[in-house]
Amino acid sequence: MKAPVPRHERASSQSMICAAILLGVLLSAMSLGSMRLYGLYLEHRLASVTKRIEAVSGKLASLEEYHAALLSPSRIYNYARTELNMVAASDVQTIKLDVPASYFDAGSSVASSAEGSRKFGGLLGFFTGIANAQN
Repeated sequence: MKAPVPRHERASSQSMICAAILLGVLLSAMSLGSMRLYGLYLEHRLASVTKRIEAVSGKLASLEEYHAALLSPSRIYNYARTELNMVAASDVQTIKLDVPASYFDAGSSVASSAEGSRKFGGLLGFFTGIANAQN
């Protein structure tokens, strides 16, 4: 009679099931770890982009403030007075010319430009309109 085979030497399906479960657990742990690392990487990039956006927003705000300061009427007046030596007009007079209506005939350049701006519509009238320095 032969001696029975010891239990630890027997080929059974239980060891295969345990190996498959262990392999599944290891793969799941590795997948979870890689997803956590990728999430940390994305969080780091998001923080970096947020920091850059805040820096650009701060720079934009300071540039808008600087632009508004440059366009202030008092600054423009002071610059024109000191740098360009401009002075306020003290003796303003209006000159009216008595020009007969026949002076503005169809051959005149003033009449033809006004006529041309009406002919081509408002777009050309924008570029060839009458100058106005009251503003």
